[in-house]
Amino acid sequence: MAPQNTAQREQLEDAFQVFNQVSGQLVASYHQLQHQVARLTRELSEARSERLLQLAEKESLANRLTHLLETLPAAVVVLDGEGRVTQINPAASELLPGIALDTAWRRIRQRHFKPGQRGHEQWLSSGRLVSVTQRPLAPEPGRILLLLDVTETRQLQERIARRQRLSVMGEMAAQLAHQIRTPLSSVLLYTSHLSRGDLTPRQRERFSTRSIERLHHMESQVNDMLGFARGGAFELTPLPVAELMTELVLNLEPLCQEHGAVLDCRYEAAADVWINGNSAALSGALLNIALNALQQDGAINLKIHAKPEAENLLLRFTDNGAGITAANLPHIFDPFFTTRSDGTGLGLAVVQSVVLGHQGKLTVESVPGETTCFSILLPLSSVHSGEPVSAAECADESHCKTAVRSPA
Repeated sequence: MAPQNTAQREQLEDAFQVFNQVSGQLVASYHQLQHQVARLTRELSEARSERLLQLAEKESLANRLTHLLETLPAAVVVLDGEGRVTQINPAASELLPGIALDTAWRRIRQRHFKPGQRGHEQWLSSGRLVSVTQRPLAPEPGRILLLLDVTETRQLQERIARRQRLSVMGEMAAQLAHQIRTPLSSVLLYTSHLSRGDLTPRQRERFSTRSIERLHHMESQVNDMLGFARGGAFELTPLPVAELMTELVLNLEPLCQEHGAVLDCRYEAAADVWINGNSAALSGALLNIALNALQQDGAINLKIHAKPEAENLLLRFTDNGAGITAANLPHIFDPFFTTRSDGTGLGLAVVQSVVLGHQGKLTVESVPGETTCFSILLPLSSVHSGEPVSAAECADESHCKTAVRSPA
C-alpha cells in the first residue's frame, strides 16, 4: 500500500504544480488583459475627445460659413446635378425676386435675365448688370453660382472714362481747330476760284473735286471727335454676323479699288451666328481698322478672317504694310497719337471704345516692316444658333461671305 500511496501523492503534487503554473499564467494573462483594456480605454477616450474637438471645430466652421453666406453681398445659388436650386442666400433673393428652392435654373434665367447673353457680365430684366461666375461642386454633382452686382462699378467706370474724355476736350478742340484750319483754307481758296468766269470746264471740275475732298476730310475729323466724345454709349441689339461682314465687304470694295489694294475676307462660321451689338458703331470701327491698313504706302494685301472661337467671335485684320515700331505699339490706342501728318489720332481710340462698349477685347501684334494684325473678340449671342456650314457651302460667297478683290 505504501508504494501505491506514494505514487498517488506524487501525482497529486505534480497536478497541483501544474495547476499552480496554469493559475499563474491565467493571472498574468488577466493582468495583461487589464493593461490592454486600460490602454484601449485611454485611446478610445482620447479618440473620442479628439473627435468631439473636430466636431466642435467643424460646427464652428459651419456656423462661420453660414454667417458668411448670409452676410455676403454677392448672390450665391447652389444647383444640384439636374440644375435645380438647392440653396440660396439673402442676396440672391434680393437680386432675383421670387427665386425659390427646387426651381429649375433655366426658368429663373428666362424670368430674370435678358435673352441672348453670354460671357461673365450679363444684364438682368431689372436693369442691373451682374458678373456671373460658376464652379462645379466636384466630386458631388451640381454647380455653385456667384452673381455680383457690378452696375454701380460699371457706372463709376463710365463716369471716370467720361471725365477723362472731357478732360481732353480742350486739347481736342485745339487739335481739331489746327487740323481743320488748313483744309478749310484750301476749300475757301478753291471755292473762290469757282466764281471766276474765265475757268475752263476742266479747271472748274478740278477745283470742285478738291473742295469736296477737303470737306470730306474735315467731316471725317469731326466724326472721329464725336465718336471719341460719345465713347461706348450706344444701344446693343441682336445682330447677325453674316450681315455685319457683308456690309464690311461692300464698304471696303471701292476703297480697295481706290488704293489699289487686294482684299481677302473670309467668314468661317455656322449658318446663323449672332452677336449683341450696334451695327453702325461696329461697322464704323471695323472700317476704321481696315482704313489704317489701306492708307499705308505700297501694294497692300488686307486679310480679314472671322470665325467663332469658344463663346466669342474672333475678327482678325492682317496686312503686309510697314508695321508698327516697338516704341509706338503701346500708344496706338491713346487719343491724339498718330504717325500721319493729316491724322487726328482718334481713329483707333474710337475703335477701342466701341469694342469695350460691346464687352469685347482689342489687341494688336506687329512685326515692323512685315505685318500688322488687329484682333477683336466679341461675345456671341445665344438668341440664335445655326447648323455648321458645309465645306461645299464655304466655297460659296453667299454663305461664308468670302471675297477676294484685286486692285482695279
